[in-house]
Amino acid sequence: MSRNKNLLVILIVAALVFLYKFIFSSKDEGGFLDEIRDKGIKSIVSKKYIDYDNHNISFLVYGNKDSIVVYRDWWDKVSVGDSILKPKGSLDVIIKNSDKIEKFDFGDK
Repeated sequence: MSRNKNLLVILIVAALVFLYKFIFSSKDEGGFLDEIRDKGIKSIVSKKYIDYDNHNISFLVYGNKDSIVVYRDWWDKVSVGDSILKPKGSLDVIIKNSDKIEKFDFGDK
């Protein structure tokens, strides 16, 4: 009888590990990059915003209140009024104005 209980416990633990690994963790791993990859942007930066209530995450606001997360080391290289371009399916963001063109790659982070 105890052998069946041990087997049952092992099967339950294996099922929980399977569920966590393939269902729950798949939403976190690469989810951010998948979300970035799915965005297509061709707009103007209307606002730079740091969400102090959400771990000080930096955002660029563009268009009709859409936004994209940016890394802190990109922050000073972007100004309000700059053009922002990001082809759908890519992890590259291009920021440009009359004086500069900056290319940022989410895949490098």
